[in-house]
Amino acid sequence: MTPPDETTSRAPTRSFHGERSNAYLSWLAVAIALLVGGRGLLDGRFQEVLFAASVAAIALAPAIAVGSKRAALPWEIPIVAVLPLVGAVFAPDQFVRQLVLYTGAAVLALALTLELHALTEIRFERWLAGSFVAMLAATFGAIWSTLTWIHDLALGTSLIASNTEVMWLLVAATAAGSLAGTLFDRYYRQFPGEELVSAPVDGIDEEVFAAKADMDEYPSLEERLPLSADRQRQLVQLLRAGLVAMVAYGVVTVDPGIVSNTGAMLLVTFVPTLLRRRYDLPFDAGLVLWITVVVFLHSLGSVYLYDQTFWWHNVTHPLSATLVGAIGYVVIRTLDELRDDIHLPLELTPWFVVLFVVSFGVFWEIGEFAMDALAATTGLQMPLSQHGLVDTMTDLVFNTIGSILVAFWGLPYLTDLTDAVTDRLEGVPILTSER
Repeated sequence: MTPPDETTSRAPTRSFHGERSNAYLSWLAVAIALLVGGRGLLDGRFQEVLFAASVAAIALAPAIAVGSKRAALPWEIPIVAVLPLVGAVFAPDQFVRQLVLYTGAAVLALALTLELHALTEIRFERWLAGSFVAMLAATFGAIWSTLTWIHDLALGTSLIASNTEVMWLLVAATAAGSLAGTLFDRYYRQFPGEELVSAPVDGIDEEVFAAKADMDEYPSLEERLPLSADRQRQLVQLLRAGLVAMVAYGVVTVDPGIVSNTGAMLLVTFVPTLLRRRYDLPFDAGLVLWITVVVFLHSLGSVYLYDQTFWWHNVTHPLSATLVGAIGYVVIRTLDELRDDIHLPLELTPWFVVLFVVSFGVFWEIGEFAMDALAATTGLQMPLSQHGLVDTMTDLVFNTIGSILVAFWGLPYLTDLTDAVTDRLEGVPILTSER
């Protein structure tokens, strides 16, 4: 890659070996974070400890990676990052303190995005970088709230008092992250060049990517399952018949929630067939069965089991998360290959899938929270709803489990599909860069 010239020395891709004054100010921010975090540890303020540890880890990452004390982010970022931590000290109550800290997730997400651009081969166009910041902020919120909830369970504390509180914390982190992503785009428009990188980075062809990731000649999911392809297709038809029966049950009992949920899930099972026939995408019987099992189990829960046993929810969430992760993988791999200025290194791909799923889970919970508020205001019945703090937190936990499963086990089964999608979309002007 061509090194940036003097006019772009302050762009995100600049060397981390910056001015001594920049490093001093960054180290000052780390010292403040550790000081406030240490006080929080003594006072039992777990949220401040989490935030301080996050600030210190992100601020010190360049120095550790480069091996130089002068390696640091632009001083504005670590200084701004500690402001929520300092502000939380003066907050009037525990909830406001947490709200301030979760809003600060946006700055940490921005800092981590810049570091990834400087320390790895990852390259994002501005719009994707802004989206990445929002996803990271939502994920920070999910991680902090989950760890705080576990802390409450282990020590008998009540740092997160209710589902409403945790949802407003997640809303704060996500909204601030979305705003930070927008400001990120506007701020770096002042630098030369249209993208965040000093030179385009070609995406890796899917076949090359598969070979490097040891995915080539990997058996398809259809071949891997202990059932013949015909048996898999028969099982898909049987599950579809079950979904039709659930829709009929909703009609007979005049339950619009069941009809809408199970009807939508039934349609989803036909999407792979439609895409295979219309666009010749290689959805083998194993992939179709995977999708159908997930939506069938979810529908079964919405009809009966969700109200009968809490654990059914914990079965369906990781399974649903695997589908979301698969979509995220196909999207980023397709963009990597088609867009010159988008590149996700091989070693970071599974982690992007995890990030995509966890952040999507946060967005989903916020959507359910909004529907609950709308239902309370209008009296209308909504297709989705939340069922308390434990429900929300276990959703986040099991979403994460599902994301890890698909990121570190399921990606090889998506190689042929991703390659076909890329071939189909190649030549679409809005997606393809000039090469």
